[in-house]
Amino acid sequence: MRGSQPERDDEIARVRARRTRPRGTGRSMRGRVGQRAPVVRAALVALCALVAVLTVSGGATALERPESLGLEQSPTVTVVGAAQVGGDLTAEPADFAVGDVMTYAWSADGVPLTGADAARLPLTPDLVGAMLTVTATGRQDGRPDEMATATVGPVTPGVIAPVGTPLITGTPRVDAVLSGSAGTWDPAATLTYAWLADGSPVTGATSLTFTPRAEQVAAVLSLRVTAVRDGYATRSATSAVTLPVGSATFTTSPTPTISGTLRVGRVLTADPGAWSPSATLTYQWRAGGVAIAGATARTYVLQAADRTRQMSVQVRGGRPGYVPVTRTSAATAAVDYGLFTDSPTPTIGGVVQIGSTVRAAPGTWSPSAVLSYQWRVGGVAITGATGASYVIPSGYLGSSLSVTVTGRRTGYLTVSRTSTARTVTQAFTTAPTPKISAQLTRVGWVQRATAGAWSPAATLSVQWRRNGAAITGATGWSYRLTTADLGKRITVTVTGRRSGYTTTTRTSAATATVLAAPYGFTSSGTPAAPPTAAYAPSVIRTLIDAQWSAITAAGVWRAGDCPGGRSTFRRVDVPYWGLDGKVHRGYVVVNADVARSTAKIFDALYAKRFPLHRVEGIENWGGWEWLASKANASTAMNCRKPSEANSSNAYSPHAWGRALDFNPVQNPYVNPHTGSWDPNPPPSASTPGTIRYGGVAWTVVTSFGWYWSGNDSWHDYMHFDTGYPSTPRSGLRVVDGAVGHDR
Repeated sequence: MRGSQPERDDEIARVRARRTRPRGTGRSMRGRVGQRAPVVRAALVALCALVAVLTVSGGATALERPESLGLEQSPTVTVVGAAQVGGDLTAEPADFAVGDVMTYAWSADGVPLTGADAARLPLTPDLVGAMLTVTATGRQDGRPDEMATATVGPVTPGVIAPVGTPLITGTPRVDAVLSGSAGTWDPAATLTYAWLADGSPVTGATSLTFTPRAEQVAAVLSLRVTAVRDGYATRSATSAVTLPVGSATFTTSPTPTISGTLRVGRVLTADPGAWSPSATLTYQWRAGGVAIAGATARTYVLQAADRTRQMSVQVRGGRPGYVPVTRTSAATAAVDYGLFTDSPTPTIGGVVQIGSTVRAAPGTWSPSAVLSYQWRVGGVAITGATGASYVIPSGYLGSSLSVTVTGRRTGYLTVSRTSTARTVTQAFTTAPTPKISAQLTRVGWVQRATAGAWSPAATLSVQWRRNGAAITGATGWSYRLTTADLGKRITVTVTGRRSGYTTTTRTSAATATVLAAPYGFTSSGTPAAPPTAAYAPSVIRTLIDAQWSAITAAGVWRAGDCPGGRSTFRRVDVPYWGLDGKVHRGYVVVNADVARSTAKIFDALYAKRFPLHRVEGIENWGGWEWLASKANASTAMNCRKPSEANSSNAYSPHAWGRALDFNPVQNPYVNPHTGSWDPNPPPSASTPGTIRYGGVAWTVVTSFGWYWSGNDSWHDYMHFDTGYPSTPRSGLRVVDGAVGHDR
């Protein structure tokens, strides 16, 4: 189609006007990504205009290219490369009119990527799944910027490629190490390993080496290698399978040996040696080459049936995954008779005396034996005496008796043992049981033994016992109880001996349980020192309830049997010098009508420093005069118990509380019941605390009108009273309260 000349001129003018503008980059459009349709249309329009011009001119004008005519195209940017981790993307710009300086900006899912300002973008693992956008900008001084944008994606994971297949080296056999080779992987990755048995993973087998176990026998093995890298798809490769895993063989399986004594009853022990690797061992013993039923332990006790046979042992070693092996020892020499390990010498039990039955005590034979017996007199067998017991007839008195025990057991040598001979004796016709006598079964008190009359007469020995156990050194006829006996019971054993007679022992009945030492005594049975006290003059008091209860409980005063009553008596608290040279304080209970003179007597004795061991009421010793005397207690009022009474209580000065006894140990008396000194013979008259005619105590007490019995036929050195039969003395007054030396 041709246009008019004016129209061609206008188009040529426009084309030439555009040629005055800068030209673009002039790059090819091949393979570009961008807004290309408007550019194509503009080119077609320009081409049509050119054709029109040429037509108008009739070819007078030479053909010109669009660039020479000044036609302009829009800028574009193209992204070249695969969007996959491990690769690169490159931005290629096109048709930028201004291009002195080109810049680029990359973003992932709309978020700018720091530092991504070059045309090339390496694809890293953190971009997996992202859509990538690049913006290209062209800059030239004095001209506006031109920009183009392109988007690709999403980015896919990279691919790891193995270079070669994993390999397995080694022999597939139990306990033999197999080694794996992983091959080369591109790019480099983290590798993990899994050994497979018949295609299934083996628990825990995750290294490049693997040692097959028993459970893998007959299985084929393979090695699977798995490659892992961030941003890359996980990749696995598996080796070819091995031959089936075979059973292992023991490296060492020695021949066993046998130790022990080759006698019936003795123990043989199999030594299997050192198997490698370790094995589970079983045993089978053989006699004469034949397996012994049930003999499957490492040790074996030789039986009677084994005698004369040679022994051997088979050891079989087994281990999971290994070929079992059996080894047999060399045969031993022939088994000999067994020997008893214990064949004790018998003893004779019982009393070896005329008419007694004695018994053989064979002891314990090992191993057990069938025993037989033979009794002998003078070493000669007694006809028919073949039982375990024997009754000794009268004709053997003085002879020696023994017994032979013979032990037999199948497969063992027979053994005989004979007891030590014992002389046949006869019994004592009388061997009485001893008796123990004592005033008290208390610590510190003497116990005495009596043996009775032995017939015929015997030589006797004594042994005291505490709860049945012999007391060291206690071999006399008397024994003083000690603190070790407290809470125990005492017996005495008497042993009688006489030539031709059976030594015989007899043991007494046990005493009552030993109690602590009595009041006022030490554990050695001597009088104990009283406590010291500060000096104070004598004081007269009425009896309080507690003291009267103690007096009546001890039987010192008994209703209907003793004179007076509670109101009849007074307590006099007194000072005194002790035998220890120290000041003490005690008391006596006396009749109220002599309380005043009693107080003065003690005050005077104190002033004269006459020593007294202890001053107290006799109720502290249960009312027993003999016990208070042994405690060396100076006492007064005592309505004596019938067994100790020397006269009627109705007349007794002690019963009435009108008598004083001083220091019984230093001043004993002749007991009318026994005719002997009580509590002991009198010491020297110069002994401190003794009372003699004309002495200090005698002078003081008699000066108050009291009578001394030391000159009587029974020589009662300790005793003073106001007269017998006891009656109130004229002029005496019943008084209470303190009494000084001047009253």
